[in-house]
Amino acid sequence: MENLRLKNIKDELTYSPYVEISLDNLLHNLAQIRSVLPAGIGQIAVVKDCAYGCGSVQIASVLEKRGSVEFFAVARPQEAFYLRESGINAPVLILGQADDNEICLSVKQNIIFTLNDLSDINHWKKLGVDIRFHLHVDTGMNRMGILPAEISDVIDQLKNASNLHLEGIYTHMASADEINTSTVNNQLNKFTYCIDQLRSADLSPAHIHYGNSAAFLRFPIDGCTLVRPGIALYGCNPDPAQDFNVNLKQAASLKSRVVKMKKVAAGEPVSYCGNYITEKETYIATIALGYAHGLPRFLSNAGEVLIGGKRYRIAGNVTMDYIMVDAGPNPEIIIGDDVVAIGQQGEETITADEIALHGKTIGYEILCNLGTSIDRFYMLDGKVIRHDKGFIF
Repeated sequence: MENLRLKNIKDELTYSPYVEISLDNLLHNLAQIRSVLPAGIGQIAVVKDCAYGCGSVQIASVLEKRGSVEFFAVARPQEAFYLRESGINAPVLILGQADDNEICLSVKQNIIFTLNDLSDINHWKKLGVDIRFHLHVDTGMNRMGILPAEISDVIDQLKNASNLHLEGIYTHMASADEINTSTVNNQLNKFTYCIDQLRSADLSPAHIHYGNSAAFLRFPIDGCTLVRPGIALYGCNPDPAQDFNVNLKQAASLKSRVVKMKKVAAGEPVSYCGNYITEKETYIATIALGYAHGLPRFLSNAGEVLIGGKRYRIAGNVTMDYIMVDAGPNPEIIIGDDVVAIGQQGEETITADEIALHGKTIGYEILCNLGTSIDRFYMLDGKVIRHDKGFIF
């Protein structure tokens, strides 16, 4: 009865765009990732920033229950608290910084911190609470983390820090997705040096990880206990222009419907700035979908959408709430037809990677920009299991 009610709600959104998240595709992607990993390697599922626009709680919940994921990773303490408040029990690793109050609130919640700066050690010691952490080594990203040259200082300071518990060490590959890159080996050499120094000082972290999606899809994962799948979980390639030899499926779809059909004479401009001119008398289909909902403006006169299993080029500029397509003089489109801007319809699929290539960007940005003002529907076993309303006002 509940699934039927949710389905009816979805069908009632005739004039509203929405995001559809396939948890089935998410689990498929997880299985594909596992298939390329050596036996015994665990996974830290990266669910930071609303799970790349897909919804962190819903993603983490299905991965915890049906994906046997060992860890989750988030960017900020607030994200970790949200997972805990929503019933997620697996360990959560915070990749970014945390203030004193956030640390004290987290220590009894199976939340693990990242040591990103040498000065944190003395500061954490003074807090007087047990802190579990992973050491982040900056081997070439020059963003967060301690430098390899600081590893001896880290060791010295940890010797008298009985409340600090080193459980893991990691680094982040800056250019693993680049063809013929030499950066991975260079970074690994620095990373291995730090691990060796820790072990020589009888500090042997149980968890070692450096494999983001690009790294573990393209390189052997030697000496690791964990990998950190992020974008691959959600069905995108780390670089949309490359084939990473893994069968990923789009987790997030952006959908709407046709809301108006208008007969337009030849030589008429369409949308802002009038940079699309009808060549002959035709029908223009207006679709309730725009850049406010996550359809980038760079798709103006360039991107396509799916209607009736066919591709239609966007006519004119993408506007905040609407796009138009030229349906031709004898249209096969009617008001109420389903429209897919990201996702599959029939035999055709438009991926976030395809859209990213239009804008010379990456699938990460496309997914993260999916609008929070529109509803999200979560599909599992082919059924709608959850409906989250958008924040419209």
